[in-house]
Amino acid sequence: MKEYNYIFLLLIAFTMGLINTGCTDMDEDTMGRMTSKDFYADPNLIPQAVGAAYAELQAYQNHWGVWGFQTVSSDECVVPTRIPGNDWYDGGVWQNLHKHQWEVRLGQLNTLWVSIYSGITTCNRVITDLDTYKEFIDETVYGRYRAETIILRSFYYTILLDLFGNVPYVADYEGEITSYPQTPRTELYEKVLNDILSNVEFLDEKPDPVNYGRCTKPMAYAMLAKLYLNAKVFKGASAYDVNDMNKVIEYCNLLIKHEDYQIVSDFLEPFKVYNESCKENIFVVPMQNGINSNGDYEFHFHKFSGHPRFRDVFGILVSGWNGGCATPSFMDIYSDEDYRKRATFLYGPCFTPQGEPVANPDLPGEQLNLTIEVESLEAARKWNGARIQKYEYESGMNGNMNNDFVIYRLSDIYYMKAEAILRGGNASLAELCNDEGFQLIRQRAEQSVYTPETLTLDELIDERGREFAWEGWRRQDLIRWDKFSKGAWTFKTAQADNTRDLFPIPYDQITKNPSWKQNSGY
Repeated sequence: MKEYNYIFLLLIAFTMGLINTGCTDMDEDTMGRMTSKDFYADPNLIPQAVGAAYAELQAYQNHWGVWGFQTVSSDECVVPTRIPGNDWYDGGVWQNLHKHQWEVRLGQLNTLWVSIYSGITTCNRVITDLDTYKEFIDETVYGRYRAETIILRSFYYTILLDLFGNVPYVADYEGEITSYPQTPRTELYEKVLNDILSNVEFLDEKPDPVNYGRCTKPMAYAMLAKLYLNAKVFKGASAYDVNDMNKVIEYCNLLIKHEDYQIVSDFLEPFKVYNESCKENIFVVPMQNGINSNGDYEFHFHKFSGHPRFRDVFGILVSGWNGGCATPSFMDIYSDEDYRKRATFLYGPCFTPQGEPVANPDLPGEQLNLTIEVESLEAARKWNGARIQKYEYESGMNGNMNNDFVIYRLSDIYYMKAEAILRGGNASLAELCNDEGFQLIRQRAEQSVYTPETLTLDELIDERGREFAWEGWRRQDLIRWDKFSKGAWTFKTAQADNTRDLFPIPYDQITKNPSWKQNSGY
């Protein structure tokens, strides 16, 4: 039983209602109800208030959420329309997302924007309440939870910084988001960076069951490393700054040397159903089947990518929706000997857990054989495409997944350090290549370890794809390599400029404030 995950998620659900109705009621105490002053004066209740601000992270992994826009727009995932029928056409949304032909009026993009700003608004509400009742709160408790909420707000802002660029920076709980001016992307980057640096010292040093899935110093270090690594893009610079790369190395080293984290010998351990004890995972979104009434806030890779006969293949009690699959060109970056290829994706003849062939319902008398090839973006066969199986599917699962969704893990930290060195950072690539943890990433994949001669930037972008497939980082990685808008892969042609490196400010938002300017190219 994932007890502390379950409790944390229940607190989110409970306090969303509590904070919405109670924390702005400053002094009223009718019919014996607890006032906000009493609530915040109790150090055992404050974590519940902060917990409400994590709620929108539950939608991160959804195919309509942050993960979906990051992944389906990249070279690693495609959602073809399937025949016979018109499954997953959805007005051409998925085809356009993959081909980089999305529209400003795309409703799902507006939903994503609203979700992220909802998380920010909740953070601002909690910060306001903490400041309002500061005199009733122990100083250490106040500092710790105020810092945690600001760090979480910063994480939400890193998403907006990455996806939309020029968005309002709102740090109070006063008015509508669209009443604030846009903040230029470079300025937003600096504000987010400063918020993290000003608050990281107040966070917990070590992971434990109480702060699991919450912002800690290690989580903040990982976020800082990501920000500095992408600083050239976020600042609109023409070259990578050595100082930024040295900062990446500095924060990566803090995590590599941290006694509570290590590279594990099993590549799939971070993605098991019960992955809360995995020492490679630094920051996760706790998930639990049945906690949320909104299905978008529950984890269902098995539905999004799964063939309907996944119930036979994995012994689960729910059918797949036959949606997303690996892009054939992405599968080409793996060698057939790479353990991660077959561990990450299911392809080829399908069998039950007992070894019996699984029948193809669309080809009577034939075994289900998932092809790597996808015949057409507009008219794919229902058995086309390799399917995700990186996250363990629990035998007997009925509903959605209980695996916690991984955002930061130590292998990413190692590879960020390698990239920073290759981009001019002052550290030894030879020393990194001799690090046992760094070598284990390749050894567990049944691949030869890197040397300073074999680890190049051209190799690293492919290696990041192999190691972090479908973890939500591919779009951001390709942008750093200038291979996102200008890149070409199966069903997507290269563009002449980088205008699609940012999504448009949603139409429903930009039309509310005439002073806002749309991103270039829209």
